[in-house]
Amino acid sequence: MKSKKIFILYVIWICFIWSNSLLPATQSSNLSGSLSYQLYSLLHLPVDFELFHTFIRKCAHFSEYAVLGGLAAFSFSCWKKGIGTSILVACLDETLQLFIDGRSGQISDVLIDSAGILCGFFIVFFITKHFSKKD
Repeated sequence: MKSKKIFILYVIWICFIWSNSLLPATQSSNLSGSLSYQLYSLLHLPVDFELFHTFIRKCAHFSEYAVLGGLAAFSFSCWKKGIGTSILVACLDETLQLFIDGRSGQISDVLIDSAGILCGFFIVFFITKHFSKKD
């Protein structure tokens, strides 16, 4: 483990992700739907609202897990453990949703989450490598 403080943020972020997953489908949909509708109205996009709303929800998955991947890059000394643990979190998150009213676990969401983890991890990796070369 590289940094205990960052690891604590990593755990807090997992709690944030899982707290969103514990919301019943109606609450989750109302929350993301109102945000999607505000963005949709602001941007005046020529696409169907449901398509836009799905896109926003998938971007939220990717973004939440990109942050998790970035925190993992700072938290774990072994990149395999950081990525593996984060992907396990994504799998548990989708499994958890199977037990929440109106929610369902999706393999596609695990794949989106995993892509976000890898993206966040490699962004941190490349930025830290870039700045360590300049020093």
